Amino acid sequence: GFLTGRTTIRRSLKWCEKHLEELREYLPLKNGIASPSTVCRLLSGIDEELFALEFMEWIGEIVDTKGIHLAVDGKALRAGMEKVKDFRAPMILNVIDAVTGLVVAQMPIKNKDCEIKAIPEVLKLLDIRGSIVTTDAVGTQTQIMEQILSREGHFVLMVKKNQPQSYGEIVKYFGEMSEDKKRMKENETYRPRYPGMQEKYEEISQKERNRDREEYRWYSVCTECSLLTKTQKEWPFVKTVGLARQIRIPVERDGQGNDMTPDIKTFLEKGSRRRPKPVQEAETGKDIQETGMISDMELSAEEMGRIKREHWAVENRLHHVLDDTFREDRSPAKKSKHNLGLIRKFAYNILRIAILSGDCAELITEAMDDFSDDHLLRKKYVFGGIDSFY
Repeated sequence: GFLTGRTTIRRSLKWCEKHLEELREYLPLKNGIASPSTVCRLLSGIDEELFALEFMEWIGEIVDTKGIHLAVDGKALRAGMEKVKDFRAPMILNVIDAVTGLVVAQMPIKNKDCEIKAIPEVLKLLDIRGSIVTTDAVGTQTQIMEQILSREGHFVLMVKKNQPQSYGEIVKYFGEMSEDKKRMKENETYRPRYPGMQEKYEEISQKERNRDREEYRWYSVCTECSLLTKTQKEWPFVKTVGLARQIRIPVERDGQGNDMTPDIKTFLEKGSRRRPKPVQEAETGKDIQETGMISDMELSAEEMGRIKREHWAVENRLHHVLDDTFREDRSPAKKSKHNLGLIRKFAYNILRIAILSGDCAELITEAMDDFSDDHLLRKKYVFGGIDSFY
């Protein structure tokens, strides 16, 4: 049902009733399709941990998690906020292959505060040899880094204000090295403040029009990591420190459709009609983002920027699709919420594999239509079994 775009239990079962004869080719279904209440009880009774392990075993036979980019991020189940005592949204920790967008693992957690403890637990279940693991700043913990390295993996982790000392040092030193780089171009005799660091400092800039906004990005890296106090004792394995800065300017047009989008200088000084003057109270905001990064690998500025962008594919490719297309954040399920989350991910992965294989439309919603209309697709991907994707 979820695979064909019926994103509730009731609608899924109605679809199944209309396709009962087809389903009976693969399942007995002597008494027809169960009622919604029966299915809800069934989902509530399935052991969540065992079901999650079954999901991981299934996708593990299709996708090898060795040597890929694994993005780890938590997603809130917002409809569940009203069903808990403290009104804090329960969450699911997801791990995806950042390149293909396929989900390789999920682990339910009570709320955002539990994410630090859950990340090591979910990584234990995966073969991460040769893989790059990325997380948001919450995962930038010594224990997690050491675990990844002990499992022969690599990491690229973000440093924000939850690591105030390291974040402050990155912003300070990279700001000064960027300024010195400009002065050295203007004056060959200018001596930088940190000659040893400057020799191992690199920066790139990018500009892109993305949907309805102009995006400006700057990525800087330095492979002289003594600039961070923590690398001298706590993080001796860090080989690259970086800073990612991004400014987003909403596109504006006049009544005749002419582009009136302000340049960076004007936007930072005055804002625009669609946005007031941006104020950078925190390291991440809607318009300005400034994030430190660390890695156990020696990376160029371009590589660091690519990995950071690939990590946030988890938001666009998975979380947005689950909420907008599968309507996960509107689901009223309580006891069965995590098992329903897995069913959505079974459907999501099948759709992604069919899209990547070129068997259906590239948009998830259109791919759902294809599965709803074409029984051969359903036979191939649901009942025929999926061979290894790579």
